[in-house]
Amino acid sequence: MTHDEQIVEKIHQNTLRILSELGIAFKSERALETLAQGGVRVEGERAYFTEEQVMDAVDLAKKEFTVYARNSKYDVHMNTEDLYITPGYGSPGVCEPDGTVRTAVYDDFLKLAVIVQESDAFSINGGILAQPSDIEASISAEAMVYATLCRSDKALFSVCGGGEQAENIMEMLRVVFGGSIEDKPCSFNLISTLSPLGITHEALETIEVCAKNGQPLVLAPGPMAGGTGPITLAGNVSLANAEILGTNVYAQMIRPGTPIIYGFAATVSDMRSMHVSNACPGFLKEARYGALMSKRYGFACRSGGGMSNAGGLTAQAGVESAMSMFESFSEKANLVMHATGSLHSFNTVSFEKFLLDIETYDRMRYYFSELAVDEDALAFDALKEAVEEDETFITAEHTFEHCRTEPWNSQVSLHGTSNGEPNGELYASIQQRMKEMLDGYQAPALAPEKRSGLDQIMRRLGMKEEDIART
Repeated sequence: MTHDEQIVEKIHQNTLRILSELGIAFKSERALETLAQGGVRVEGERAYFTEEQVMDAVDLAKKEFTVYARNSKYDVHMNTEDLYITPGYGSPGVCEPDGTVRTAVYDDFLKLAVIVQESDAFSINGGILAQPSDIEASISAEAMVYATLCRSDKALFSVCGGGEQAENIMEMLRVVFGGSIEDKPCSFNLISTLSPLGITHEALETIEVCAKNGQPLVLAPGPMAGGTGPITLAGNVSLANAEILGTNVYAQMIRPGTPIIYGFAATVSDMRSMHVSNACPGFLKEARYGALMSKRYGFACRSGGGMSNAGGLTAQAGVESAMSMFESFSEKANLVMHATGSLHSFNTVSFEKFLLDIETYDRMRYYFSELAVDEDALAFDALKEAVEEDETFITAEHTFEHCRTEPWNSQVSLHGTSNGEPNGELYASIQQRMKEMLDGYQAPALAPEKRSGLDQIMRRLGMKEEDIART
């Protein structure tokens, strides 16, 4: 057994002790009744799990599955090997190039949805790309899903707000995907726990609705070491692991075989300010062991991302995001959330960083790809020709054939000398790339009756006609 395997086993055993001796508070009478009927020991609002119950539920969970997109070329095949990225999630603000922060609005969400649709880096669109302050809070979850379905034909990352919102979103999915979706996963659904060792009524309602409709759950506890979890990383990882495994028991009771992604999101607190720190080495170390824990159980995992605590598009932001993305690739994360645009510890999204992070992902994808070593790649004939004919490789046919893909070409990063304003030139390059993406966008085809059906749902929920029109 390797040293890492020994650590994973100790965390696993500590997790079982937490679940059996401390349990999890389920803030729902109906959930507690379901657990008790399934043989789980319930005392008050807490449920206590045996090792057998935990591991039986792990075995029941569907671990490899396809999340279907409107366009089949974007279908996502979840497994423990492949890596898919998703955009930044949950930011209420937008960080401008000069570092000023403004409140996000619906137009920001729509613009980001277009950028994701236009980028080859993504097979998944949606989530809370930016929390729109100008949309009524009571329907904002549905509005964001509606906008994503209208603007993109990629796999959908949904927005979870509670049982009522989840039912409305399931109705939208039935409109788009044609009737029953119980055997056709077509959304990712993020379930956050209430650390330490709790889960809210709203989250439990969402689990029930999504599981009954056969939709995958991304179980994503986010305890902060030193804040809402133990300050030691092994303790905080154990806590997050316990919340995932305990919540999975409930999900499998709702519907055996519910698809599960191990959405580990443990982070740390900056003990000087008590702010969340989601890009420091401590966070990345937790992410690494979260990924190792997921593989122990056979789950596809969420890990790493493009995280940054920086207050603007600075060198700090670049270092932190690149290190976070490197962890994702190193540990074979399968669902990489917050991959693009995140600043201020989730609290803002930067359009400029969004484009730079796409390029960082592309750099990582190239670096971690297998090195071609076929006859053409070994280039003996090209070398022979250059030597025998005393020619330069610059004009060689072999170079001409490969120069657009090898070794690697940037989309926004600049090379060469500067006129003295390197940041300004970089921002101009990013803006030009963004303009090309936005100008080149054409809304993917959506049958008129399906668009009409989505519009009718949003009208029923009270969305303004002008917001429906600009979607």
